Amino acid sequence: MRVEDFKENDEIILWKGKPVKSVYLKEQIFSPLLIFAIIWLILDLGIICGIFASHGIFQGEFFLIPFFILHLAPVWMYLGKVLFAVKKCNNTEYMVTDKAIYAVTGVFTTTCDRKTFQEVTNTSVHQGLFDKQYDVGDVFITTGFRTTSKGASVRCGINIVDIEDYMKVYKLINKTGRDIFSDTNYPNDLRPKENHGYNTKYKNFD
Repeated sequence: MRVEDFKENDEIILWKGKPVKSVYLKEQIFSPLLIFAIIWLILDLGIICGIFASHGIFQGEFFLIPFFILHLAPVWMYLGKVLFAVKKCNNTEYMVTDKAIYAVTGVFTTTCDRKTFQEVTNTSVHQGLFDKQYDVGDVFITTGFRTTSKGASVRCGINIVDIEDYMKVYKLINKTGRDIFSDTNYPNDLRPKENHGYNTKYKNFD
C-alpha cells in the first residue's frame, strides 16, 4: 500500500518522501548491535573451540549443538535485522499533508502511523555520522510521553529518518502546525474581513 492511500479525500499532500537507501542500510549494518553480536559470537566460538580441543568433535555431546544455536540468538537477531532492512526501507514512506503527518513502514505487514498537528508538541532535527556524510537528516516529531511498567518515560511520536530535504520538512511541519493553531485559536472578532486560511496575515493589537 502507498502512503497516499491512507489520507482523507480532502487532504492536500504538502510533501512525500522515502529514506535514502544507502544511508538507511549503513545505519542498520553499523548499529550498536553489531559490536554486541561480534563479542557474543567470539565468546561462543571460543567456548566451542575449547570443547573441540578437549573432547574432540563433541563425542556424544551433540545436545550442545542446539544449545549453541539458541545461545547465538543475538547474532541471528542482528543478521535478521540487516537482511530485512532492504525490504523495510523499500516499504517505508513518509507524508505531510495539510492535516497530519504519516509514516508507513513494515516488512511482512504494513503499519501506518498518523499524527495530527494538534498532537505535535515538539519537533527536532538530528544528523548522525552517515547522515552528515551524505547530507541527509532525521526529523523527530514528539506528540507526548508515556510511562513504562518500570516507571521510565518514553517519547511518543513519529521519526522521519534519512531524508534528503530534512530541513524543508522540519520547517514545513512547524509552519503548518503554527498556521493550523492560529486558524483554530485566533479570536474570530479580531480576524480581518477576508480570511484566506493558513495564509492569513494577522494584525497586531495593542
